[in-house]
Amino acid sequence: MKLIPHYLLRNLMRPWLYVLAGFSIIAVLIDLFDNFVNFMEAGTPFRQIFVYYAVLLPTYLPYILPVSLLLGLLYALWQLGKNSEITAMRASGLSLFQLIRPYLMIGLGCSLFLLALNELFNPWATLWTRQFSEMQQGSSELTSYFVSNVAYRNVVGNRIWVIDRFDPLPSSSYEMTGISLIQRRPDGSDEFRLVAARGRWVDQHWWFENVEMRYYLPSEQVDESPAPIPDMEMHHPLPSAQPDGLPIRIPSMEMTMISEEPRDFLNVIKDSTERSSLEIMEFIDKHRGLSEETQNRLLVDLHYRLASPWLCLIVILVGVPFGMHTGRRGMGLGILLALLTFFGYYVLMGLCLAWGKNQLIPPVLAGWAPLLIFFILGLVLLRRIR
Repeated sequence: MKLIPHYLLRNLMRPWLYVLAGFSIIAVLIDLFDNFVNFMEAGTPFRQIFVYYAVLLPTYLPYILPVSLLLGLLYALWQLGKNSEITAMRASGLSLFQLIRPYLMIGLGCSLFLLALNELFNPWATLWTRQFSEMQQGSSELTSYFVSNVAYRNVVGNRIWVIDRFDPLPSSSYEMTGISLIQRRPDGSDEFRLVAARGRWVDQHWWFENVEMRYYLPSEQVDESPAPIPDMEMHHPLPSAQPDGLPIRIPSMEMTMISEEPRDFLNVIKDSTERSSLEIMEFIDKHRGLSEETQNRLLVDLHYRLASPWLCLIVILVGVPFGMHTGRRGMGLGILLALLTFFGYYVLMGLCLAWGKNQLIPPVLAGWAPLLIFFILGLVLLRRIR
């Protein structure tokens, strides 16, 4: 009996890998057409271009892996049905579940792989490739990349940051220039304000250069205005704050009193595709002043990132019923119906994401409802062919 699962998997692997390789080449070529002129004008070395596409290609896998798995499955089942092998296996006493179990294991394995890829690699890869692509417009060496006007509020630490330019690359020690930092007391009054020309992350803490620091007297006035967040206008110091002495100027200062790390600023400058689900939850937790609309959009992105990898398992459930009929009705019709169903999933997913971000449906429903609907559809279709 072990020979049959191996035989079924062998019939799936070859067409699946061919289709996967074809889609991967197409994805790389499309991106190359968009960036080829920039690479040539910047004089980007071939080695850097190769590294760029080696990092970029895994970010396409959440899209091309499910469809390639579906097409490979349809072709494998068509071959088996055309030669009446499925009928022979069923006649020998194998149940439908025993026949599709190897395919379900492949779908489950691909889903777990994509889940890990989305959490551990793709957020960083998406950010890195965007930085690389944008830098080719002005330089062929990936040595500096500045993000302007970074605003960050540490709610727990009562600190507000405004940074003119921030370099998110580790090679630059996360250099920042034009730093304004306000430290507040629990009552909302300013404890000190700090301005620094430059900052770098060295030995697991920040070092500031050309620092001007000024302390302020305690105030009974409590700031009751809404807590600012990085994507809104910064909340300025209390106008009633009274200086406690003259400004202190320090050429170089070790900032061991602050807890912010580079990852905190990196999470601020990322968009939804550049954050893992853990980073999204961390962002929401550290920015408690987020508006309801902004928090809702982030939660929709969170549930979508957790739900989308399971599409690989869904395409097996939906693809097997269509594939079982290709041997009798012809391969073309089965592929057409399966692809229409597959792209119908993406249409429904797009609608649910739009409804969720417009607060028409709950975020959890926006992320998981399409998956649940097509899971039920797959079970219904499987039941009909038993």
